[in-house]
Amino acid sequence: MQYAGLAALVGCLALLLLCLTLRFGWRLEWLLGWLKGCGLLLLLGVCVSAAAVAWELYQFRSITDGGRVATLELRQIAEQQYEARLDAAAGSHQLPLHGDLWELEVQVLRWRGLPHILGLEDGYRLNGVNGRYLRLEQQREMGAVLARPLHDTPPWRDAWRWLDRLDLGWLYADAFAIRFMPMADGARYVIEIGATGLSPVAMNAQALGAMKGFE
Repeated sequence: MQYAGLAALVGCLALLLLCLTLRFGWRLEWLLGWLKGCGLLLLLGVCVSAAAVAWELYQFRSITDGGRVATLELRQIAEQQYEARLDAAAGSHQLPLHGDLWELEVQVLRWRGLPHILGLEDGYRLNGVNGRYLRLEQQREMGAVLARPLHDTPPWRDAWRWLDRLDLGWLYADAFAIRFMPMADGARYVIEIGATGLSPVAMNAQALGAMKGFE
């Protein structure tokens, strides 16, 4: 609810700026036409940017210690080829994974300073799930084909990526990841989140057997 509220607040700001733009846009004298045009374009740009940030914030969810982020189920369809079903609060994804291992990446927003004191909670968004081969030559050959995004935001519009390049002081981008988890036919995992990272939990015998065999 926190991030939905923040998204609504930024969205209202975008709407207010749009109303101001439309209200005062034609009251300027014609001699100031050029300045008016530049100002209107700037305000419209701010409106669009604020709306985009609002949508980005809406996709994040508060981090609850021990909370369940997602459930991942695997079904083998060929050698080193799996069909993965990932169920999360934001929806379900059905996607192919290639390789011997799976990895999961999560984008994290962390609040500092006054926002943290006021009680704003850190948030997360599922970023991507990847397949990975044990053999290095196979991994190099497949490369980026193994990556599967879990949200629709393109990199150039990803607020988390922009924030990762900036130093706002009161908000910064962090990331959690699960690495080198074995894939097996019928394996089912639950991914839990905490303040410091992600924890995979095997939920059936296939997942337990795969984890023991990989140790």
